[in-house]
Amino acid sequence: MSAGQLASIVAAIPLLTALIEWLGGSDISERHHSHHDTYLVPRQFSVSLALMMIFVGIFGLIVGWLCTIGVFSIDIVSLYTFFTVFLSVTFIMWLGIRRYRIVTFKDRLSVTPFLGPTRTIRYIDIDHLQWRHAFLSPSYPSLYIDVGGQSTFLWGTIDLEQVLLRIDRYDILERADVWRG
Repeated sequence: MSAGQLASIVAAIPLLTALIEWLGGSDISERHHSHHDTYLVPRQFSVSLALMMIFVGIFGLIVGWLCTIGVFSIDIVSLYTFFTVFLSVTFIMWLGIRRYRIVTFKDRLSVTPFLGPTRTIRYIDIDHLQWRHAFLSPSYPSLYIDVGGQSTFLWGTIDLEQVLLRIDRYDILERADVWRG
């Protein structure tokens, strides 16, 4: 790819991010309804990642322009390739984080993961609940739900205490110290 094409991508990803945030950005992280509750990743986290992509895109374009006028002697294609890859990976991660949601009902919960299909789990079918630290959120313990030998991940950035209250299966919750990992 040429430097111009890469620069276009560096400019387009932050613009697309801003557009998606602006058009689809009214969800609150926790909604309670009469027959179900919905939990999403906090809006501030999503906006922070979007702002980071915007600033990195602007920074990449400025540094590329400085290379073009001779201030820096860096290969401009390599520079734009770095920013393109960084922004692309971050954008995909951000889309996955925006997609993640848990919906709890009276007798079941529905988990929409970062990638893959939505999974519905009946509370009565849960074999084991286990606290774990996730790579993406080391300061928040996450919860693994085992059902029939398959494990489902509940990310600790949402209000897991409220989800556990709805599940109401403390008989199968691992009693180990969460902070020891």
